[in-house]
Amino acid sequence: MVGGDRIDDTPVHRALREVLANCLVNTDFFAPRGVVIKQENDILILENPGNIRVGKYQMKLGGQSDPRNKALMKMFNMIDIGERAGSGVPELFTVWEQESWEEPQIQEQMDGVERTIVILSFKQRLPKKSAEKKCRKKMPKKRLRKKHEYNTNGYCHSWSRENGIGPVSLRMFLMLENGE
Repeated sequence: MVGGDRIDDTPVHRALREVLANCLVNTDFFAPRGVVIKQENDILILENPGNIRVGKYQMKLGGQSDPRNKALMKMFNMIDIGERAGSGVPELFTVWEQESWEEPQIQEQMDGVERTIVILSFKQRLPKKSAEKKCRKKMPKKRLRKKHEYNTNGYCHSWSRENGIGPVSLRMFLMLENGE
């Protein structure tokens, strides 16, 4: 630190501080099981009791903030962490994409005690062409169908007889998907 400024402050550091601050200011401290932070190999998991008050979609979109612990949020603002603009989570997704890491996962558990879980992977996303090669290696050529889909993480989903979609239902599925 030089004059109160961090020298090694990278976008990843800022995003991690923001996620930790979000975890704490949105924790329901009256619920059982407190904040849980786990690191497993290349994955960081942050859990806190309480649901997402603005909703999962709005949380990813940003622009709205409704912290459960407003006094704690003010304390973080005093040390320049968090800005109460609801931009922390969208910034997290942007930084992870820039680093070519797998997309962060946000989950809500509703069984018993409501919990919010953020899973941050530091594993590199596969480029689309690499994912296609990897997918082709896994499935024998004679069983491989023409249709391949890639989700946002670059993983391949092949439609074939193996996963219950035969040639006729595959054609119908593709027709529906293409609006025919």
